[in-house]
Formats: sequence, C-alpha cells, structure tokens
Amino acid sequence: MTSPLEQFAAPGTLRPGLWRLVVGVAIILLIWVLWTAAVLAAVALVNLASGMSVDDALTAMQAQIGSGEPLGVILTLLTFAGIWPGTWAALRLMHAQRFATLLSPTGLMRWSEFGTGLLLAVGFWLLTLAFGMALAGAPARSDLPLGLWLAALSPLAVLVFFQASGEELIFRGYILQQLASRYRSPMIWAFLPSFLFGLLHYSGGAGLGIGWHYVAVTTLFGLAAAAMVWRTGSLALAMGMHTGMNMFSLSVVGIDGIIDGTQLFIYDGASARVLFLTDGTATAILLAFVLSPYFPLGRRATA
Repeated sequence: MTSPLEQFAAPGTLRPGLWRLVVGVAIILLIWVLWTAAVLAAVALVNLASGMSVDDALTAMQAQIGSGEPLGVILTLLTFAGIWPGTWAALRLMHAQRFATLLSPTGLMRWSEFGTGLLLAVGFWLLTLAFGMALAGAPARSDLPLGLWLAALSPLAVLVFFQASGEELIFRGYILQQLASRYRSPMIWAFLPSFLFGLLHYSGGAGLGIGWHYVAVTTLFGLAAAAMVWRTGSLALAMGMHTGMNMFSLSVVGIDGIIDGTQLFIYDGASARVLFLTDGTATAILLAFVLSPYFPLGRRATA
C-alpha cells in the first residue's frame, strides 16, 4: 500500500544523494538573489531615467523598497518570483525531475484543494481576528485611501500567490519531497524544513522585539502545511492556505512595522506580541485539525 506522502515523495528517488539537495538549495538561493538584484536594478534604472543622479537613484530605490507604501510592498513581493525559476533549475540540473512533480504525483495542480486552502485561511483569520480583538482591541483604520487600496488589490493578489506558493515550493515541495524520499521520520522531513522556514522569518519581527515569536509561529505554520502535504499528497492545499493567509494579512489587517502599507486596518507595534500569541494559538488549532480524523481531505493509501 502506498500512502499519499509516499506517492508525493516518489519523484525524489530519481537521483539519490543528499549532496544533490544541498546543491539544489544553493541553486535556488543563487537564482533568487540574482532575480532580486535585477528587480532592484530595474527600480534604480527607472529612477535614473527620471533624471536622478546615480547616488540619488540608489538612495530613492532603498527608500521605495522600505517605504511602508503599496509600491514598497509590491516590489518586495516581486522579488519572491525568483523562487520559481530557481526551483525549476534545481530540479532539472540536480535531479532530472520535472517541475510539475512538486505539485502532485500526477504533475497536475489540484485547484479544488487550493480553493479549500483559501477557505481554511478565511476561517483561520476569522479566528485570529476574534482572538486579537478580544485581547488587543480593534485595529485602527490605516491612512491608505480606499481607492488606492482597491487599485492595489489585483497586483497584490497575483504577487502574494507567487510569494506564498513559491515558499511552499521550496519548503513543503522541494526540501520536504527530497527528505521524505530518504527518511521516514517526520522530525526530518516535516520539522527540519519547518524550522528552517521559521528561522528565515526571524528578521521580519526583530525590529519590534518579537523575532523569536515570529520564528515560533512560522515554524508551527510550516508543520501545519507539512501535515497538509502528508494528508493529501500534493502542495495545492498548503499553497491555498498560505496564499489566503498572506493576502489577508497584507490587505486587510496588519501590524505596523511588519510589511505594512497595503492594509486597510493596522495594529500598532505595541500589540505585536499579543497578536503573535493569538496567531500561534490559532495555528496550533489548525495543526491539530489537520492531524485529526475529522479533517475532510485525508486520502486513503492505495495499492
């Protein structure tokens, strides 16, 4: 009998050798960095074309990226698009593996599961918003004009999909698949990628003194997403959940100082620790639900 996880991990056995995974991750990071550099260079060139000097163009580029305005958020998200070609290159060069085999064993995107992930994200954020309002009060209306918010929604949704799904491609796709094809212990194929995912989020909350809170919550989410892959044998559910969660936090309610600029409502930085506690509680509930026998998308093992 073959479980959904075993079906998902099977393509990772084409070219064994843990060193291939290490080099593959390095390839992804290299292409991601080069793509990010290209995005920044494009912004600087636009500034130069407007008549700025080189120094002023570079200074303006740095200000635009970290501006706390919709443009800054959109540019930041755009840098994550480099994950996709990087993952494709790592699979082809190191494993002779088709990119689509990260999505599901058949190579097809399960859009119904992606939609279910979006619905789960709605439920998750209703829960966290209820917890947050109970403990920290209601968020304040941001300074973002409603018209600008509406105009930014479409490009934001597209870029959030590429950003959130790109992270799933690396951590719950490439790394998890390669580890699960070699090791049976979930401490290796689920916890290790999730903890790495969490560590890479440390700097995002460090400015508010919540760096390790951020690591803990994102690690817990990584475990929930890994459990979704274990349940379904595909990335679609985790991609939908991640996309929906990030879309809500980047468009509806956010925290001042953490990728802010596109939200209608905002909590001040003083509420950050309480809000991360509520996020962690809701994520623990999500993980328990995915692992429970009541989760509706569990698939039976097949011969």
